[in-house]
Amino acid sequence: KIKRNENLCYYCKSCQLACAFHHTSTFWPDRSSIYIYRNPISGETKWKIDNTCDQCAEEETPLCVKYCTYGALTISD
Repeated sequence: KIKRNENLCYYCKSCQLACAFHHTSTFWPDRSSIYIYRNPISGETKWKIDNTCDQCAEEETPLCVKYCTYGALTISD
């Protein structure tokens, strides 16, 4: 299971782009299993993974975890 440390996450969307690339070989955020929203005015934030996530089954490490810029994503048992 992919876990996110809220204290390390800056909502940069690197994980969302990596996930979209896994699914479509393009950097198309709407095709990602990860949804990220950060309102720059209010500071409201949302982050979730939907049921299309296969944890990059053919990869050694899920791409979202591998390319998380701030180390906010990890794998738990």
